Amino acid sequence: MGRLSGRHALVTGAGAGIGRSIAVLFAREGARLAVIDRDAAHAEDTRREIASGGGDAFAFAADVGRSDAVDRVLREVDARFGALDILVNNAGIAIRRSFARLREEQWDRVLATNLKGAMLCTQRALPLLKRARPGKVVNIASIEMFRHSRKLAAYAASKGALASLSRSLAVELAPHAIHVNYICPGFIRTEMTRSYAERWLTRKILERRTPLGRMGEPEDVARVALFLASSDSDFVTGEGIVVDGGLTLRA
Repeated sequence: MGRLSGRHALVTGAGAGIGRSIAVLFAREGARLAVIDRDAAHAEDTRREIASGGGDAFAFAADVGRSDAVDRVLREVDARFGALDILVNNAGIAIRRSFARLREEQWDRVLATNLKGAMLCTQRALPLLKRARPGKVVNIASIEMFRHSRKLAAYAASKGALASLSRSLAVELAPHAIHVNYICPGFIRTEMTRSYAERWLTRKILERRTPLGRMGEPEDVARVALFLASSDSDFVTGEGIVVDGGLTLRA
């Protein structure tokens, strides 16, 4: 307990799933949280869960793919906290559609949230992160960047680009003592993977292919994010950690 005491963190896509688990765990470890989600009600649900555990957080509804919305978020963080030590770029969407039928606006929507959103949040947060010394940026990518599925071309492209952006920023921002790392979750039990989890046969096949024998839980990713956000990772930057129960080892 207390690994993030005195730290201030912003988590995008924190209204549910992996983002909510990260925000709740960070609060439990002593951080003050800015909980960001496109859905105001979901963001507020996370804030209430944090508050019920004695944590300190505020909720803000924003589309991270819009620069004006991100600017409002960072102004609010500065006004309330006056500091930002940790940024978790978790907001992400997937549109499952064959490449031949994928519409331009669908491609743009996925990349705007998954890639442009991370770029905007990191760029706009730089003045605050530079004061933190060290500042920590944790980006949530996916095993889809190297273990591809049908009908997820836009999602895979956005997550592969996010990993590459993470490594580039790790080099560029190191002189400012800002660490940039990323996590590649596998099949984690969230709304995005609900169709897999609810089909008994599909889930059983997936579990048999996974060396550790189960689907992941959001908390599995949150604990790795905690490591990357804490002082335990003060000599780690530009790295990607796969959290998939060993699934990609057998791909």
